[in-house]
Amino acid sequence: MSAWTRFPFVPLLIAARTARSIGQGALSANFILELKRLGWSAPSIGFLLSGGILFSILATLVIGPASDRLGRKRFLLGYESLQLFCAAAGFMTEEGTPSDDVMGVIAIVGGFGQTTGGGAGPFSPVEQSWLARLLPVRERGAIFSVNTALGFAGMAIGALTGLYSHVIPGTSSPGGLARAVFLTVMAGAALALLMILLVPDKTGPSPTVASETLRQEWSMLRTLIGINALNGISLGLYAPLMAYWFSVRFHKGPDAIGIAMSGGYLLAAILSYLASRMSTRYGTVLTVIAGRGAGLLFTLLIPLMPTFGLAVLAHILRVALNQSTIGARQALSIGLVGEDRQGLAASLHNVSMQIPQSVGPIAGAALIAHGWLGLPFFLGAILQGAYLGLYYKVFSRHDPSVRF
Repeated sequence: MSAWTRFPFVPLLIAARTARSIGQGALSANFILELKRLGWSAPSIGFLLSGGILFSILATLVIGPASDRLGRKRFLLGYESLQLFCAAAGFMTEEGTPSDDVMGVIAIVGGFGQTTGGGAGPFSPVEQSWLARLLPVRERGAIFSVNTALGFAGMAIGALTGLYSHVIPGTSSPGGLARAVFLTVMAGAALALLMILLVPDKTGPSPTVASETLRQEWSMLRTLIGINALNGISLGLYAPLMAYWFSVRFHKGPDAIGIAMSGGYLLAAILSYLASRMSTRYGTVLTVIAGRGAGLLFTLLIPLMPTFGLAVLAHILRVALNQSTIGARQALSIGLVGEDRQGLAASLHNVSMQIPQSVGPIAGAALIAHGWLGLPFFLGAILQGAYLGLYYKVFSRHDPSVRF
């Protein structure tokens, strides 16, 4: 009997992520380009993205641990409602041209412009711990990877919204396209809201835990935080700025860039599914090392490519290989602690990457503004190599999918 049959509410949570991810894919391909169209400079965009990440960090630190005590459902319902409100604010503006103030607020509060793979932004720890609570330890790596795969499949669909202008009347103008993108986000959030309403939640008193167990858990979490910092700053240097980088380097618009990003997300979905099989057979740690190690090579190749097509190919492979390991990494971090501390563990896992990642867009945008288009990738690759070495050294002995 499959996990889908034995745990019938798991598909509903995964379906909610898939619906949400379509809107995120639309934003990833269009939001930063909309800022550029409205006259935002590269440093301004970098500061805005960093501000959004910092806001997400503060919210994550509160929401994840609180969900361990108060339950998960109410927080995810709140997140989808927030997405609806922010998208509606962008949609209901004159001629589809939001003011700088509106764009700033929805970027920071709603997380618009951040690439989260279909996750629930600062509410992602809630989603992860809720899914983990519905699954046995051995099946988490595989199911989390499937969850990631469907999230990226949705983002691949959403990223194609750059083609709206070719097929939908009224979206040929930049303002019309922006309104169509915000409407896509609203639809995805509404569907996710309905799915989450169908999943029951349960809360209860936390069991007593031995002090030695807590000390061991905190030791592993502190180590995870230190290693994740390298991963966060390495990705922050270039990943949030890819649409802008393609625009500056090759002078391409939303349609071409949307296709490029969609291809990356689609391949990430396929590889995430394959990672679920690999995680079951070889464990989560080796799955992470294999995917991120190969992705590192394509990170180095992106700025060296002489044409848009070759750069896109390298980008697609980098995104697919890196992002395919998200589910495996989430499963490992949650498996380091007991059930009633999983929201906390997921929060620390996310925040330990987000804090250093918040610095990355500022530094990366500054380098791009000075014409050093390759340096963000080269610096990021060096940090990523250090991250992988430490990750394997520490966690190869603490892989929950192998120990249980």
